[in-house]
Amino acid sequence: MFRNGDDGPVEGSDEESSSSGESFEETFHASMILASGAVNQTQRLEEGQSAYDISLPARHLYLGEMEEEGHMTVAEEDTTAVLPLLCVQDRVLFPGETLPMYINNPHTIQMLRNARTTGKPVALCTILNTAAASEEELLLPQQERLLSQQELAQVGTTADVVAFREEVVAPHFYYGTCFVVKFQGRQRFRLLECFKHTNGTMEGRVAILPDEGLPPLPPELRPCPQHIYAGCMATQVMAREMECTPQVMARLEVGRKRLGAPRLSGSLCQVPAWVLNMYQLDYLRERLMAEKQMKVFASEEGAASRLPSDLPHLSYWLARRLPVNHKVKLELLQLNCPTWRLIRGLQILDSLKLLCCADCGEEIAKKEHIFSMSVDGPLASYVNPGGYVHDTLTVLEATSVERMGLPSTENSWFPGYQWTILNCKGCLTHKGWCFEATRENLRPVRFYGLTRSSLVLKS
Repeated sequence: MFRNGDDGPVEGSDEESSSSGESFEETFHASMILASGAVNQTQRLEEGQSAYDISLPARHLYLGEMEEEGHMTVAEEDTTAVLPLLCVQDRVLFPGETLPMYINNPHTIQMLRNARTTGKPVALCTILNTAAASEEELLLPQQERLLSQQELAQVGTTADVVAFREEVVAPHFYYGTCFVVKFQGRQRFRLLECFKHTNGTMEGRVAILPDEGLPPLPPELRPCPQHIYAGCMATQVMAREMECTPQVMARLEVGRKRLGAPRLSGSLCQVPAWVLNMYQLDYLRERLMAEKQMKVFASEEGAASRLPSDLPHLSYWLARRLPVNHKVKLELLQLNCPTWRLIRGLQILDSLKLLCCADCGEEIAKKEHIFSMSVDGPLASYVNPGGYVHDTLTVLEATSVERMGLPSTENSWFPGYQWTILNCKGCLTHKGWCFEATRENLRPVRFYGLTRSSLVLKS
């Protein structure tokens, strides 16, 4: 059922992203958006200054030394399997996304041990509806009760343990054994059934969901074949569906160049342009690569041209970087069509203008202040010593906030930076942290990490 690869943790697919044999994750990390591009938004590096190594936050070095797992599990689509079930509150994991956690529940620790022994991934589900639980169950701590299927989202993501460390003497707030772990999302699934075992663990029967493409163009809308060498966009779509020979596809490319258009022209056929655009990956990539969109993720010249080249990975790439709440992320995860997922993500990105305090409505940051301080993008998950996972959004500027307490470098998510707690000036609620460089020549000198749950989006 499940296949184990030897190329290390990669995106939720066993397809290689380049002919050189590099894994998708290696290629993705090497070509991702550089945080040094954020420096270019306001200033150029001067002599003696150095840009931050954005690969460091993605390695989660604050967790300490961990044993790396060098395999990935990929199941065949439209198949079912019984997998260990891990339920998380208000959190959605996308394929390719990394989730760090401290786990001290003995039942969950035993479940993860068994999963590593059997080579199975974990089925990660979002807890949504606690109202489905009985009053007696709600009186128990969440980690001590077994959840019903009605409390869980019906679509989730399988995840591999890509790094772990088991500690007998638990750190900080924990007592007893603690499991320090990094998960990486692999494939979407639909939860069919839950099983509660007497040893306190849960399993679920899941169906692996495929990424479905758009339906073929209706025959009555297909263009006349006489336009096949003129570069008609709909004709090229039809040619791909018919699996034309490379020679025909090469002639199509010649026709496109003769038109002198950056994209294939739809003026020669009766198919509406907005329909044709949905079938064109190049068009969707261009929308994301537009300056007003890509500067949210980077301003480094040429960074946009190194986006994932296939539609499913591109849709997940955007979805896990959007600063939206878990309910919107779950809606994106539930979409079976990568095209719709990408279009919906672009609509959200278009509408995003302001980030405001979720408690008092004070403006905290603007869209243009968002930037990437990690290869994982501007929004990534980090865990604090207390075990709370924060979805943290990095911005260059923040308003209506004030620092509280003294700066510290302990357990810093961004090595080379010290952090200070950040509160809203209006309501004094926690909004994140201010990060300041500990070396004079490190750029950016200062940035802010805002907790996604403390913000609301405004258009």
